[in-house]
Amino acid sequence: MARQKKTPFAPWETRAGDGIEKRYIRLGNTLLYDHAFLQLSAKAKEVYIYMRIESAGQREFTMPYSKYTQFSKKDSFLRAREELEKAGFIETIQYNGNLRKPNIYRFSERWKG
Repeated sequence: MARQKKTPFAPWETRAGDGIEKRYIRLGNTLLYDHAFLQLSAKAKEVYIYMRIESAGQREFTMPYSKYTQFSKKDSFLRAREELEKAGFIETIQYNGNLRKPNIYRFSERWKG
């Protein structure tokens, strides 16, 4: 199978000089305009976007402390994570705080109601 050519981002969409990003995400209009997503706080939306990036396209992922502290304080992250869980966007699959390992999360479809 031939490798597909990477399409560069427009200059206003990236900081990369060549326009090629290692990771990026897709967010559909139907998700962004859904009532459940619109009801999320700005911080929860931000955390969701960073989780999507960190997941690298996988449904199950981890969000290590070293990653989320780059864009959020711990308390703010935990509140946003709880909000995302209650709204049905993510599920915590495994709590690993006592093991000093990142929790394992899964993207959920419960937000669809």
